[in-house]
Amino acid sequence: MIKLLSWSLNEPSNAEFEQYAREVSTGLWEIIDPNAWKNWGGDQRNFWYAFLEHHDKIHAFGLHDFGVLADGSIYHYKAGEAYPVLTDDESGIRYWMRDSLRFLVDHYPSIKWSLQMVCFNESRVEPMLDNVNNAQDTFIRQLRKIAELYMNRFPNRIKGIEMDFEKSSSRSRSYQEAEKYRDLLVRVKNEVCIPLGLELRVNLHAMTGDFEPYWYQWTDYRTVASGRDLNGNQAIDEFQIMSYDFSSGNTAPGASTPLWWLEQVLDHVQNVLQPEKVYVGTAAYGRRWQLNEKRTGTIVRYWQIIQWQNGLFKHNAGQTNENGEFVWYNQSFIPYAGFHDEESSYEKTYLHVYDRFAVQFATLKTFNDQTVIFRDTYNGQDYITSYSKHQRAKFTGIKKILNDVTSRMGNTRTGTTWTPRDTLSGYTFYGYSAHSAVYNYNKDLNTCEPAEGNEGQDGRLYYSFTLPEAGSYRLIAVVYFPYLNPRIPISVNGQGFVIGEKGNQPEWYPFYVNPDRHFYDCGVFSFGTSNTIEVGICEDDAQILGFIVCEAFEHGMSGGEVEYRVNLQPTWKRGEVTNGIVSKVQASFPANMTITGELLRRPPRPAIIWEDLFGPHVRSGITDLAKTRYYLHVDPNYMPPGSNPDPDLQRCVGTPVSRGYSFGAWRPYAATSTEEAHVFADTRTQSMQLIVNRQYEMNAHIEVDLRADVNDRNAVYGIRFCADQAGQIGRGYVFVADHRAGRFYLKYESGGSSQVLASAPLTLTLGQRYTFKVRVHGNHIKCMVGNTEVIDYPSTQTFPAPPNKGAHGVYASGCRVKCYRLQIATNDRYEPMEKVAAIIDGVEHVALEETRPYSYDELGYLVYSGFDPDEGLGIKISNDYENLPIVTVPSWQGEKIIRIRMADAGVWLRNFYVGDSEGYSIAWNGDLESFIKAAEYTMRYGCKGVAMWTIGQEDPRIFTYIP
Repeated sequence: MIKLLSWSLNEPSNAEFEQYAREVSTGLWEIIDPNAWKNWGGDQRNFWYAFLEHHDKIHAFGLHDFGVLADGSIYHYKAGEAYPVLTDDESGIRYWMRDSLRFLVDHYPSIKWSLQMVCFNESRVEPMLDNVNNAQDTFIRQLRKIAELYMNRFPNRIKGIEMDFEKSSSRSRSYQEAEKYRDLLVRVKNEVCIPLGLELRVNLHAMTGDFEPYWYQWTDYRTVASGRDLNGNQAIDEFQIMSYDFSSGNTAPGASTPLWWLEQVLDHVQNVLQPEKVYVGTAAYGRRWQLNEKRTGTIVRYWQIIQWQNGLFKHNAGQTNENGEFVWYNQSFIPYAGFHDEESSYEKTYLHVYDRFAVQFATLKTFNDQTVIFRDTYNGQDYITSYSKHQRAKFTGIKKILNDVTSRMGNTRTGTTWTPRDTLSGYTFYGYSAHSAVYNYNKDLNTCEPAEGNEGQDGRLYYSFTLPEAGSYRLIAVVYFPYLNPRIPISVNGQGFVIGEKGNQPEWYPFYVNPDRHFYDCGVFSFGTSNTIEVGICEDDAQILGFIVCEAFEHGMSGGEVEYRVNLQPTWKRGEVTNGIVSKVQASFPANMTITGELLRRPPRPAIIWEDLFGPHVRSGITDLAKTRYYLHVDPNYMPPGSNPDPDLQRCVGTPVSRGYSFGAWRPYAATSTEEAHVFADTRTQSMQLIVNRQYEMNAHIEVDLRADVNDRNAVYGIRFCADQAGQIGRGYVFVADHRAGRFYLKYESGGSSQVLASAPLTLTLGQRYTFKVRVHGNHIKCMVGNTEVIDYPSTQTFPAPPNKGAHGVYASGCRVKCYRLQIATNDRYEPMEKVAAIIDGVEHVALEETRPYSYDELGYLVYSGFDPDEGLGIKISNDYENLPIVTVPSWQGEKIIRIRMADAGVWLRNFYVGDSEGYSIAWNGDLESFIKAAEYTMRYGCKGVAMWTIGQEDPRIFTYIP
């Protein structure tokens, strides 16, 4: 049978309750006015009615009245910190809980009453975990005394202690925090509960896996549940999962408990806890989020939303003007319908919203015939984003456009063509590449001889052109970069320059990540009226497609756009009542409309230089990545296993075959219905590494997503970085998880030797997927798994070699390993992921740029070198959806096209709203249906009951469902 747990929050104050009853002697109450509760506020009235009519349906109740300070002392939570529960000598109760609660405990002995210890925020929880100045001793001593005194006052009523310790962050050693919390709970059980015959219940944040999400790692279920009491039993008798704040006041609108999320939480509960001990949290409240301004969402009770839906509240009353006078907004009282949400069984209400769109109603716009913005799904919800920026090039003062060669000679090849649709429209650019002369092997003479015709000569491309006026102009090349190391030498009237050569563009040049046709800024050159540009041998299959001579150039890096067809119409409200019939009249129409996006933004990320998700290699027919130029093998004659090359094969080459850094066979696999795309290696017999074939000179940020096979107990896997010599293995630094030793290691390897620089206890589970990270800045290395820092090797330590130069990638030994993502970025530049723009009537309104003391470079990156550009600036970008106004414009009626541009990559757009700038919002509320769903999941997973936060806010119909 399902059991209901709830808590005190909405009970009447002592001043209110004295109208209803008073205590004439201990435990005996005189009713003064049995109807007094009907005049209390909504929450208090509903709270009291629930107990009067439905107390027999409440199984357990937490008295949310005992606050815990950082020093361990306990105070009256409702009255405040200045009201300690105990007397100065700790012999008696100075401040009891409110009279109304004492009345209920006296009158309803069938309910299991618990004393709930409330300790919120890092400033209080962390000193308690660390036992600063013996805070735990103070807490245990006072808790036991309070419990004894309450049990004496309320015989056979108080059944348990409830621990409600909450904070929304985990320190770098979060597994140690979880162990400290476990040990504190064990102390409470051993030193308070067992001696007094009480049960111990603990409230836990909703988690979906071991140490997931990272900000709640300190309450890791598996760790907390491992505590044993002095009798050898599990210390915790009941667990209450606070699964009622997926969407909170600081997020965008949404249900408190989406069902897909609840399922993830309960899957984890089923794996690590005994479900029969678990209460499943559900919200009896809702929230209303402002859409016309960025503001914290506010609690809305069920009885409040019913009145709102019936047009009894205005959305926003008004504001005080500069003269101190309150001015009412001209906003009508309008009734609204509530919509059922399939994802949660909540109801949502749109208040003064004049148009709204989910992402499936957006038109995705291409740029230069390319898809630059994408619609995707995460946790069952659609969103739109640009994964990276593209170039919206801007030219000023164009003097010449060269879209085809004048002549070519020697070994040249025709390449791709490009007709930009949105930049230099009307021109088609023709691509070419110049190559070294081809030499054929003459077996009879044992010599290399040039091929016949053009192939036997080094290639050259020529662009000859005139200008009306000589001068210094900027030269922009139209290029195609297909690989890691493109290189195109040019000569402009005898002045040499190499496109793609190190030093001519930064390491974080974005077109290494997204290689394709683009405009390359070669700089300023002197031009006469008659000019020639000569193009030499192109390396790595790079191509030249032409040139533009102009006065100024901007890359114009930006994300993609979506388009909405907005239609605004007036709404209707109740009019006069005539002969019992209510007329409807047109409501006042807003003067201005605010355009709002439901957006997920992120803090600036290190500028990405290389990212591989491996799936495209399968489509290219590649069976071993170590055979590609991306990840070249250390052995230039390396052949994949099972091959049998002709030992007599001889060939002529213009330059020596290069060596790379990778070792072993790495096979890419495409995504399936159950597995993402990845690359696989079997390293059980020898260590292997997959390293990008390029040495970088910068402060690196490296991420790899790895999974070792669950049966490979000797697994060692992680990141190889700063490999300093092509053609050799076992060089540079490694950060690995070593399951043989049960440790994380940071090592330096060279010439067959290995030096351990730092280590930490291993907290990973074989068979699970983890994100390994290495961050370098100067002589400072941070090693992380997910967002948890496991090794910090600061600049005060000894470094065998500079950690800011070399090649980077994946390392593995003793296991079958899958890598799902390899990313190389730099901490020397940061890419903002925050700005969006609304384009209305041809005017672009850029919004949501954070104010920082840094400039932007020509590619749109923040000019900052370090670990965190927002540290110390007071900038907090939530890694969650928020409803963020973009622009306010004069209103209109009828249709209008509005475009939303992701000015930055990495911004997710989920919903789009247009509404009254004087106030519009969306409210989500739980009701009977959502409660039934929570109960269904509780029973499906075999859990103990439903924990409802909290009585007084609920849809009263839930009591018709509870047995």
